[in-house]
Amino acid sequence: FKIYSYESSKDIVLKNLEIALKENKPEKIYKKVKVNNKKISKSDFQPLSDYYLDYPAKIDDLINKLDIYGESSFFSLKNEKRLFFDNYKVEINPIDIKINTNFNEAEIYVNNSKIESTKIKRSLIPGKYIIKAELNTSYGQVVEEQTVFAMQNEEYKLNLNAININLTSNFSDADVYINDINTNKTVKEIKNYGPIPIGKNIEIYLERKFPWGIIRSDKVKVDELPNINIDINMVNDTLTTDIAKFIKSFYDSVFNALNSNNYSLIENSSEETKNKIYDSIRKESLFLKNNYDITELNTEVKSSEYYYENNTYKANIVINLNYSISKKLMPFIKSNVDEMFLTQVQYVDEKWQVIDVQKFNLE
Repeated sequence: FKIYSYESSKDIVLKNLEIALKENKPEKIYKKVKVNNKKISKSDFQPLSDYYLDYPAKIDDLINKLDIYGESSFFSLKNEKRLFFDNYKVEINPIDIKINTNFNEAEIYVNNSKIESTKIKRSLIPGKYIIKAELNTSYGQVVEEQTVFAMQNEEYKLNLNAININLTSNFSDADVYINDINTNKTVKEIKNYGPIPIGKNIEIYLERKFPWGIIRSDKVKVDELPNINIDINMVNDTLTTDIAKFIKSFYDSVFNALNSNNYSLIENSSEETKNKIYDSIRKESLFLKNNYDITELNTEVKSSEYYYENNTYKANIVINLNYSISKKLMPFIKSNVDEMFLTQVQYVDEKWQVIDVQKFNLE
């Protein structure tokens, strides 16, 4: 009893507390420490010891106040006497901390001890802690941690470097690929999609099947902006070649119709459009009279604009026409003519059709 009484005396308990804090030796005191009237482990006391290791100047003041007043800060001395012998204990008032994140599904840890879904760690001994949030995503794990000095009830925020994205495009039905893997979602389905880590070179591209082949968009990296727009250029070499052939075939048929004075010979357009195009070109081109022949026709696509509107592929194509005209009675006398036409086309029933032609005035 005498030995126990000696080890539990006020002076010895305070001395051991001082050594524990100054030399970072929790083993010197943890058995004499209680939290909420319960014993603690050495590891429970370690964060408090780590705190005072960073702030050693506070230790002497703490010990002095405990010696004189029996309490200081969140410490207090309690004498739980056994018979006639002193039995001093150090009582520590615990704290609660709450840790918030920008993603509810993140897992929270305090010194590698996982916190349950409330995100609140209760009855914690004040001290130096590492708080950490881990977020598992389909594109890698995101981790954020901080070292904190939790000395009172406190609320902390860990911002994970990840984002939910919203995707838009000129083709909302395009397939979405992230890091070269098909998400099995289309653009219109990517709303608040994620989480996706930021700063890990994660790239998105779109892919869509067109009548002239599968076309892929440029790749776009995921950054801190949640709203991402990725457009697809619907033009490829196949389309360019097909349009050039289509335009040549169309104007061959138009000039054949003009030479024959029969608008029904115009190809790749509706009856209404054929009549409109035939009359328009005859009125605007003064040389197109019944007593002229048109020969040596060449077509050249000068510029083009392709777009998708009301679920229909459309294009405005500027054509340079070069041809020769001659009088039927004097075919050996020819004149060379260059003209520009704006040709409006659209893709209907799995083929291109001309819907309008307008002559450019080059003067």
